[in-house]
Amino acid sequence: MKNILVPTDFSNNAYNALFYATSLFEHNDCTFFILNTYNELTPLKSVSLSTEKRKGLIEQLSDESVEELQHVLHRINLDNDNPKHRFELLSKKGSFAPSLRTMVAEYEIDLVVMGTKGATGNTSLFLGSNTTKAMAAVKACPVLAIPLEKDFSKPYEIAFASDYKRTFDAKVLEPLRFMSRLCSAAIRIVHINEKERLDKLQEANLNTLLAYMEPLPHSIHWMPNFASKTESLQTFLDELGIGMLAMVRYEHSFVEKLLREPVIKKMAFHLNIPFLVIPAEE
Repeated sequence: MKNILVPTDFSNNAYNALFYATSLFEHNDCTFFILNTYNELTPLKSVSLSTEKRKGLIEQLSDESVEELQHVLHRINLDNDNPKHRFELLSKKGSFAPSLRTMVAEYEIDLVVMGTKGATGNTSLFLGSNTTKAMAAVKACPVLAIPLEKDFSKPYEIAFASDYKRTFDAKVLEPLRFMSRLCSAAIRIVHINEKERLDKLQEANLNTLLAYMEPLPHSIHWMPNFASKTESLQTFLDELGIGMLAMVRYEHSFVEKLLREPVIKKMAFHLNIPFLVIPAEE
């Protein structure tokens, strides 16, 4: 992974995600693209203009975006004195998700890293709205969500949750394998039991998964299905001291359901570790 995109709304959490990314890739030659998007609904930091001056408003938002990005660049250069890293600033007019998708394609991005909450994030939610939008919009590369104000610590245990209902291939699993090698981390494959036994398709997919995990350190774990899958998964993460959670985002998969669960259920899922969501073609 050499091209990493980090969206920012200039919040502390967004900067923390950037710092986390530079720390995670400390020994890798990388280009970090720092992206800020704005449109007519973006609040001005300075004195607001009249709504009648729409062109003036956009121009001022553009100026503020560029100025704030320069501040972020200055700060990360002070915090990250690493000759292996270079930074490019992207200030784009438009809605967040479409702009993000365009930038991922244009700059051949290998990974998107972002904070789970923005400047106006509700801390009771599992993920902020922009993080959810990013995971839904970006299908060309993984998205790594960094929890609110998470201090950097290299994950030495990566949980990979799967129901074994989809066939695995090298392309889908490469981000997981890469992260394991990058962090010298063991992969803990976790399955939440919905039935007493796996069916033949699940068994075949599990065997394929295990073959792809070689020669990386890995193990298989089985969890009972509690009141909700989020409760089962949270228990597993807490008990094993997992440092990162990874899932493949298929259509109608557990990840999809997790992102759509009611807020009251999401509040029981206090994910305080990085969350790697890997897209998969259907």
